[in-house]
Amino acid sequence: MNFESNPLTAGNLLKQGIDSEIWPEEAETQYKSLPPGTPRPAVEIQGSVKVMPSAPNTVQPLVRHYSLPVAELLKKMNMYSNNMMAQMLADAAGGAPVVARKVAEAAGVPPAEIQLSNGSGLGEENRISPRAAVAIFQAIELYLQPYNMTVADVFAIAGKDLGVLKERKIPTLSVVKTGTLNSVASIAGAMPTQKQGPVWVAIMNGGENLEGFRAQQDVLLNSLLSRWGAVPSAPAELSPSAARIGKSSRSEIVQ
Repeated sequence: MNFESNPLTAGNLLKQGIDSEIWPEEAETQYKSLPPGTPRPAVEIQGSVKVMPSAPNTVQPLVRHYSLPVAELLKKMNMYSNNMMAQMLADAAGGAPVVARKVAEAAGVPPAEIQLSNGSGLGEENRISPRAAVAIFQAIELYLQPYNMTVADVFAIAGKDLGVLKERKIPTLSVVKTGTLNSVASIAGAMPTQKQGPVWVAIMNGGENLEGFRAQQDVLLNSLLSRWGAVPSAPAELSPSAARIGKSSRSEIVQ
């Protein structure tokens, strides 16, 4: 709950979240951003949260929650560059060293070109070469093909999706992922063009001019698009699957 990995903290936040009578001011502020008329949860739990290795056999579930599919979670994570989600997924996959090794193998690049100290990418100890960044995207593209999915199913589409790309002037229909540290601005992905087809790109700038770097990246990509021609609609390999429409999480009352 709230991306908290400590089970006791997460449990107490869940207990608080489903009872609007004990919401803190932050929760009230978030509630006001929801559509008018959104019901206020009113589930009061009088007992305390207990951390246990597994649920007792005598426990009967009251409510069952069905998560979004993993691919949709990845899409949301990448749209908003959610570092906590990235860290949790990396931990679930075995940790940063395991992720780095498996990704290098899948992308077909030397292990030295993918160095990870954590799963979120925060920190200058995390280093991925531009060549490796493009190779990773292409490996993901190949991995998704048997599932009738594309990179657009798990990464943000410029000009279409909300999130961190909203304020950028990246060519519309490009499927990209940005990354930012205090002294690093980067972007990688694919840009559809008329003359060259999808063009894979990776740009990494280092220094203290982050806003300037982002603006320069946008200008460069748009200049390339002017040379190679924009497309009226995304090609199939950069279009999300129609099956993605309507994917949602849900809860049901069991008893």
